[in-house]
Amino acid sequence: MHKGIADRFLGISSKIKAACEQAQRSNDEIMLVAVSKLQSIDVINEAHALGINNFGENYAQELAEKSSSCPKDIIWHFIGPIQSNKVGLIAKHANWVHSIDREKVARKLNDALETEDKKIHALLQVNIDREESKSGVLPEEAVDFANKLAVDYPNLILEGLMFMPKINTSKKAKMDTMRKIVDLQKKLLSKLPGCTHLSLGTSSDFEESILTGSTILRIGENLLGKRS
Repeated sequence: MHKGIADRFLGISSKIKAACEQAQRSNDEIMLVAVSKLQSIDVINEAHALGINNFGENYAQELAEKSSSCPKDIIWHFIGPIQSNKVGLIAKHANWVHSIDREKVARKLNDALETEDKKIHALLQVNIDREESKSGVLPEEAVDFANKLAVDYPNLILEGLMFMPKINTSKKAKMDTMRKIVDLQKKLLSKLPGCTHLSLGTSSDFEESILTGSTILRIGENLLGKRS
């Protein structure tokens, strides 16, 4: 057994509750996704036994292997960059995909889901800070692209937006980014009122992200421990 997951889960849950109270939001609005890339199946099973039911994977092959071996009621989130030649694995094994960032991927994933006779919950990844090293559509393109996804790719149930803001930056820069995210979400909701989800918070900023309006938190080693 990997000791410590229960204590870390308790601590994170307590912080989520406190942030929700500060934001005058319900805990029920928050989905905690345990980022399980490079974690063992034993770790996932232990976390699942504690009541954690959403797990995030970055690599399609690893997702396929784990989803075939772990409890069948786990909800799998694909949160990494999508390679065109891996969309079949993602379509087969994921329940959510957070990283739709270009139309070619959306089209191939939609076609693969058609083959699987399946639909998937989808988030559009936005490169909110315009970083060359990160994937995602630019903010000014996001609403039009989201509308195209909702209209043209019916096997992708568009739920909202995903962001990976800069981690090592000043508090002022972080707040500026958070404001841009809120403004973009409002624009999206005016066009697509069902897109209520924001996949935003990570280990370093999940409390701030709850105050911003995040509904999905992606937390890895701070919850599950060091990767093997």
